[in-house]
Amino acid sequence: MPSAPASGRRAPEGDTLARVRAATITRRLAPGLVAIALAAGVLLLLDRPRGSVEPGAAAGAAGPFRIDLLEYVNVLDVEDSEVGIRAGLAGAGLAEGRDFELRIRNAQGDMPTLSTLVDAAISDGTDLVMTLSTPTLQAALRRAKDVPVVFSFVSDAVAAGAGTSAQDHLPNVTGVTTASPYAELVSVARECLPRLRRAGTLFVPAEVNSVFNRDRLVEVARAVGIEVESVPLNSITEISDAADALCSRGLDAILQVGSNLTSSGFASIGQAARRCRTPLFGVLTSDADNGAAVALARDYREGGEMAAALAVRVLRGESPAGIPFASLEGTKLLVNRQAARELGLELPASVLGRAVLVGRD
Repeated sequence: MPSAPASGRRAPEGDTLARVRAATITRRLAPGLVAIALAAGVLLLLDRPRGSVEPGAAAGAAGPFRIDLLEYVNVLDVEDSEVGIRAGLAGAGLAEGRDFELRIRNAQGDMPTLSTLVDAAISDGTDLVMTLSTPTLQAALRRAKDVPVVFSFVSDAVAAGAGTSAQDHLPNVTGVTTASPYAELVSVARECLPRLRRAGTLFVPAEVNSVFNRDRLVEVARAVGIEVESVPLNSITEISDAADALCSRGLDAILQVGSNLTSSGFASIGQAARRCRTPLFGVLTSDADNGAAVALARDYREGGEMAAALAVRVLRGESPAGIPFASLEGTKLLVNRQAARELGLELPASVLGRAVLVGRD
């Protein structure tokens, strides 16, 4: 006779039958449940993003992330930005080759090549496009609408078409604006030339960043009683003649605004300034190596590091749409004493005391 339950009462026959049926159903369903679980696991693995961007983690089975860095010209400041990007990615714990592949593409100053570079990055399966320069950003905006874009080395991203403000911008774009410090440049120029009243600059109408920079210089100079005359140019072959034309106006100084074209041919501006003995000031690190007596430049390595930090956020799954544009504020004061002598400029001790010296003495 079967033993009774602990309570001393027999289990109802209906309860026993229910337990038997449940056990039978469970046995029959078990293989199917296991198959569903395995299928779900496979789908989760397939749905994992490419690579791994957690610090110290190895790349996923699909390989490291593919980052394409697109450049327009080869100048020192672009190289500094590139160094900063690499440093920023490494600082986030990412290892090149394991977590990401950084592919550098440079147009060598040829505007039509920019579209080709963007198309090549997309066809090669890029996961993220990073740009250095306004024309490069504009090419990416036109042709990489379904790929995340992070920019730097850009004076005004809004003027470039990336959005209407630092917070309201295209959903696949974010980055770091690096507008040159024109108010500070004018202040340093007046420190060197207390009687500065008339200055000049070359600008490139086809570059929105150049027009923005020219207008900004005119604005801040006018506020302190300095008139700025500008001469347009459209190609690198025009730089020497345009610089000579500028020098012929009897200016107190040349305050050269930033542009991709003039940065590539800055040495020609320096030669013209030496011929007419007109003090030359610049806003790029490379300007001080190419004939400027004084340059007040942004710290473009810092800008590259800032852009890398934004790139890491995007690679970790954050949408660029929710990341406001950042702004680079750090500057470097550079002095080339040999260039100053050749330009007839006597540098005050107050400037020399806080500047980094470049070139030969």
